[in-house]
Amino acid sequence: MSLTDTQRDDVLWAARAGDVEALTETLAEAKATLETALESRNDSNNTPLHFSAANGHIEFVRHVLPSANLRILLSQNDSGNTPLHWAAFNGHEEVVEALVSAIEAAEKADAKLATELRAAEDAKEAERHSAAADKSLPAEEIAAEAARHAEQQRERAIWDVRNNAGHGPMSEAQMSDNEKIVQLLLGRLAQGDDALVAGGAPVPPSSDAAGDAAGDATNGVSRLDIS
Repeated sequence: MSLTDTQRDDVLWAARAGDVEALTETLAEAKATLETALESRNDSNNTPLHFSAANGHIEFVRHVLPSANLRILLSQNDSGNTPLHWAAFNGHEEVVEALVSAIEAAEKADAKLATELRAAEDAKEAERHSAAADKSLPAEEIAAEAARHAEQQRERAIWDVRNNAGHGPMSEAQMSDNEKIVQLLLGRLAQGDDALVAGGAPVPPSSDAAGDAAGDATNGVSRLDIS
């Protein structure tokens, strides 16, 4: 059963406050599932996971993650930020770890959807990169840079989504001086590389995430105030 506007607002408030009991009561009243609740969005396309991740509500996040599919886990708001962007920017290590683990598990569980989402992200990133290219350069240089960027994009972890400012979660963490988050995410990328090696696949070049973080200093996210 779908939620009314009031019930949707109640779900988003519960997520913002980290109130699992309030969420449960709203769903019982609406006779709705947790999966339905996680589809809720406000006017800026923020979901319950965005709010709970941004504010570090780890128990709430752990409560809803089993019901979150890959599309919800990687959902982007109007600024292109995923829940992981906000958790990383605000320095919530446990939430970051939980989200990355859930995303990696969901990717394995639904390879078809993962392929679809990767393709959409690659296309969007290629368009963003093309729009930002220096058109005064020779055409062959522009093409070579586009090819290099496309290869780097293919090597990114599925959770390493770029927002509208061109930043991945690691970039946001670094710009807000959350070095522990940066190291945590770099470690998860290294684990992914090790898995590829164990499976007999070629070792990919290192991620360009550090370059992203050191590049554009314009921040794509902001802290949420739950007062």
